[in-house]
Amino acid sequence: MDNNNRPDLSARSIVMLTGSVIVIASVTLLWPDAPAPGSPLAQLCGALGALLLFAPFAFVIMKRSGLANSPPAWFIGHVLATSVGTCLIFIHVAAGDWFSPPGIILLLLVFLILQGSILRAIFSRGFSLLFARSSAPGGFNAPATLDKVALQGIIDAKTQLLGNLDPAAEEALFSPALKHWLRHPWNSFRYLLLAEREARMIGARASAGIELGWSRRIHMLAALGFYLGLVSHIVVVLFFAGYAAEGGAIDWWHITDWGG
Repeated sequence: MDNNNRPDLSARSIVMLTGSVIVIASVTLLWPDAPAPGSPLAQLCGALGALLLFAPFAFVIMKRSGLANSPPAWFIGHVLATSVGTCLIFIHVAAGDWFSPPGIILLLLVFLILQGSILRAIFSRGFSLLFARSSAPGGFNAPATLDKVALQGIIDAKTQLLGNLDPAAEEALFSPALKHWLRHPWNSFRYLLLAEREARMIGARASAGIELGWSRRIHMLAALGFYLGLVSHIVVVLFFAGYAAEGGAIDWWHITDWGG
């Protein structure tokens, strides 16, 4: 796809979206007669919001599986769905208790939105410059003490593994996708370790910066915690409504009231 024509979200658009979510969330939390989380309106908002918040998960699956014809378009969908879904979730929890297990899930969501927006809006130029350097003549500034023989050995090992993972792929551009992890998990893991060693040897990690390197890992771990918490919350309120109500009245739609 032509880079000049591919869909994208500018830093300004992301900042405006994030600001809109903050304003709507703030107004919702100050709503004097906000509906209880179990009321029909709040429960409907919670259900729709949860569905929209699974869009980022779908984005990761489509991107890693190689099924997405336009990853940038999926990214835009992930950002828009997250923004709308978060607003609906805030309506769902407006009259709820933040100092509770569901409140922790919401705090993770807030962290993900703010961190993701900052990374994309503020550090995206740094990423762009980094990849521009890596594709320019000379690529990364390799250290003077680089062991070229050891580096060639790593490249040869990657090439050999690539023959089993994806013979049609190019070693310099290949990264294990979901299909590779499902079909050849051990070889995918070995290839990833070799790629990490190669990146450290040529100074790619140093060029990217420690902050940028760890920020993605933190975002992914926070997202994992959020989804585990969200699924757990859905299971509890639907199947263990008695436990969730803590002996009180169950005022929301549920399947069973186990744990009461």
